[in-house]
Amino acid sequence: VDSLTPDPPNPTRWPPPPSAPAHLPGHRMLPLIRRAASSSASVVASLRPHASAPAFARGDPAAGQGGVRGVHQGASKGAGAAAAAHPASPTPPGNRGAGGGSGGPPHRRIASAVACCTHRPEVGKPMEVEVKIRLPDRAAYDRIAQLLADGLMVTHEQENFFFDSSDGTLESQRVVLRLRFYDVDRKAVITVKGKQILEGGIGRASEVEEPVPDAAAARTFLTAPTNMLTQSPMLQGLNNKLGLKDLVCMGGFRNRRQEYKWQGFVLELDETYFEHGTLYEIEVETDNPEAVREQLESLLSSNGIQYSYSKVSKFANFINKTLD
Repeated sequence: VDSLTPDPPNPTRWPPPPSAPAHLPGHRMLPLIRRAASSSASVVASLRPHASAPAFARGDPAAGQGGVRGVHQGASKGAGAAAAAHPASPTPPGNRGAGGGSGGPPHRRIASAVACCTHRPEVGKPMEVEVKIRLPDRAAYDRIAQLLADGLMVTHEQENFFFDSSDGTLESQRVVLRLRFYDVDRKAVITVKGKQILEGGIGRASEVEEPVPDAAAARTFLTAPTNMLTQSPMLQGLNNKLGLKDLVCMGGFRNRRQEYKWQGFVLELDETYFEHGTLYEIEVETDNPEAVREQLESLLSSNGIQYSYSKVSKFANFINKTLD
């Protein structure tokens, strides 16, 4: 596991967060966190594939003819080659952070992306439950990182982009569609989430995930997002259910995630970069959130680290341009 840990990123090379394209005025960005979750949970649950579900279709994603190329081809490309081979994202990403490991927490790791187009993609668990704690500033973040240093497993540089139809269909159904890149183009995952319910620092949300076989090629979805509806089996199901006429990119944010072994769990320490500021957060996914929350509070309090329960998701912070 230690071999997966990348070199410390150079803060001066970390680009500003992605933002919504200038040609998409008027896209409705309301506070989704204030809405009921029942309809979104139903939509997300319906996306879990059957054993016969197809993998990403063959073809050129730039032309909208099928899906992305094999994973080994994409994984072999360096950051420079990927930048030259793919169109710019809605906000030009500049010099992306270098290096990084693959994989994820043992209890939530997505299976390796398929290397050819003969297997169905894996999806995430139908319900994600996690403890979410906000830290007030960089000093608190640095302090907890110091305390947990011996358990550091890996650091990921994540880019998160969000999508909706031009008429706001996903918003109206309380559904969030995200495309996340790990460590430049090492891995890409499409996620469909229902509205997250956050109470007492414990978040619950329905969720399904689908890895993209070629992460570098998935960058074409940033400039031609509607292609995802035909190239992703999971989103084909979403489209069949909701009748999406198109997809537009709403922009997004970047996140540096450090993963630590802690009390038999994987603790994720996030430093999240928005256009309007930076926030710091701890997340631990667990089936016993109340007990884990108590352990976390004990760790923080005993070391004099201030904290508060997370009240909204990072997506809500992005939409509403807040840091609370």
